[in-house]
Order: sequence, then C-alpha cells, then structure tokens
Amino acid sequence: MSIMLRDSRTKRLCLDAMLLGVALMLSYLETLLPLGAIVPLPGFRLGLANLVVVVVFCLISPIDALVVSAMRILIMGLLFGSVTSLYFSALGGLCSFLMLFLLSKIGRGCSYFGVSVLCAAAHNTGQIIAAVTLFGVSLIPSYLPALLIASVIYGGIVGSLLNLCMPRLSALFEGRGLR
Repeated sequence: MSIMLRDSRTKRLCLDAMLLGVALMLSYLETLLPLGAIVPLPGFRLGLANLVVVVVFCLISPIDALVVSAMRILIMGLLFGSVTSLYFSALGGLCSFLMLFLLSKIGRGCSYFGVSVLCAAAHNTGQIIAAVTLFGVSLIPSYLPALLIASVIYGGIVGSLLNLCMPRLSALFEGRGLR
C-alpha cells in the first residue's frame, strides 16, 4: 500500500475518500441524535459533518472540500432523504461553502468559532432560499431569526470542536506529509 500512496494524486484521492467516509458517519450520527427534543425546529441538525469540510478546506484544498461536501450531501440525500431534502441540503451546503471561501479570501481575522457560526448562518439562509423557491410562501423568511439563533449556538459548538481539533490535525497532516 505504501508504494501506491507515493503518487500524490492517489494519496489525495485516498485521503479525500477517507474524510468523506468520516463526514458520512458524522452525518448519519446526526440523524440518530434527538435534537428535535432540544430545538423544536423542523429539519434542524447540528452540522457535525461541517467539521470535516472545514478541515479539508484548511488542510488540503478548497476544491477537495467542495467535492467532499457535495458527495456527502448527494450520498446522504440518496440514502436517507428525498428530492426536496436533497435540494435543501445542496443549497444550504453551497451557501455555507461560499461563506467559507469568502472568509478565506477576506483574511485570517476570524477564529474557527466565528467561521463555523457564519457558515451555519449561511447554510440556514440557503435553506430559507430553497424553501421560498420551492413553496413561495412569504412567511418562510420569518423563520430565519430562529434559525440564526440556532446557528450561533450549534455553529459555536462545532467551532469550539474545530478550535480543539485543528492544531492536532494540522500537526498530524504536516508530520505525515498529507498536505
């Protein structure tokens, strides 16, 4: 196996596939968490898979992060969702990725906590846009403030986990030549 991994493209593909697997496991784990009892918002999820997307974005490349995110959304949508849920996830994921990309271009003044909260808010905004385009109900945007509050809380949890994990993961990636 070490001979095969000497090729950097093969190594990158294997690493992306492994991280996609982690993102899928975290996404599936979220379906088992009873968040509805804590936060009574329809379709609300913690966003643990975004840990992986941010790690891939920061430690590998934005393109790899986009591919991992898109593949996770597609696979989870096909396995556990519907066309509507896939549309909501895809638009939310795209908005979240665009926020992550924008923040990377603006500068390094934002912590992982801030990045995670802003990406969660962008994801929820994308889902509101999806709902309005699908259902056209003018009351749907009134749901956004509740989602933004949830973005601060749960985006903050994910951001705190990123603050704990990123120094260790960065050292691991550097030490093993995974970049």
